[in-house]
Amino acid sequence: MAMLAAGMSVPDAAATQAVLLQIRPRSGDTLSVRLNQKVEMTGTPAGCVTVDAAPGRNTAPAVRPLPCAAGTRHMTTRTEVFSRAIIGRATPEGTMVLAVTDSVRTSATSSQNRDVEPTRRSVPQSSVELRVSTDGGAEVVDEAASDELRTIFGQMPAMLSRKAVAVGEKWVRQMRIPLPGESGKSGLVRATFQLDSLGSGGDVAFISMRGTMSHDHVDGRDSEPSGQLAGTIQLDRRLAWITETRAAITTQSTVTPASSGQPMLVRTRVTQLLRATR
Repeated sequence: MAMLAAGMSVPDAAATQAVLLQIRPRSGDTLSVRLNQKVEMTGTPAGCVTVDAAPGRNTAPAVRPLPCAAGTRHMTTRTEVFSRAIIGRATPEGTMVLAVTDSVRTSATSSQNRDVEPTRRSVPQSSVELRVSTDGGAEVVDEAASDELRTIFGQMPAMLSRKAVAVGEKWVRQMRIPLPGESGKSGLVRATFQLDSLGSGGDVAFISMRGTMSHDHVDGRDSEPSGQLAGTIQLDRRLAWITETRAAITTQSTVTPASSGQPMLVRTRVTQLLRATR
């Protein structure tokens, strides 16, 4: 009994030792990658209030609020991207990867239009060369890449720790990610990551992330969005690749059109699921 108790008191070595979390795939590997993304946007005229925000029973607003229902707009866009990552040579700056997009499926709904049937577009020979660093950041190095491919593949920020970490340990990264609903614009994210646990004998790392997003302005409009980021990451340390990422981004901003118009309070929620398999 004493020996059994002593054995039970010894901590799991895989859970206490520091491990490296790196993207370092083997040359010649091919990974199937699927991205599912949903963007939900709601625009409300600035200055109006909803039922939840109405004044208390014994109070009265100083200024009569504007009605919200008539001016509120909703839009939801869903995107699926089916692609492959063909692992190339390793360089001192990272691993060269050829990303090939096989097809893209999109659908959209809005408060003004009927549902639009999903459309799947085949894009044969649509590829772009990336350099992926050991901490997960990706850079498009193909000068001939289209804007669409740059948008799809050039948005992977560096999220992994550059040094070995133990279970429970945290690290902070600052990174830029695209602003949802604002093409070509990015927001600055400050996120805290934590290695929550190790599975499969230490081969799979489970990581959580939480952060805040801010951005000063957008060209031509007076916009000051603020937002939150939360999600999880699974890193296959044997495959040396991130095999699953789940993320939810919520932002809120007051946008004034470049032309004359009423400012709008825009709330956006983006949910993403990215999976990769051999």
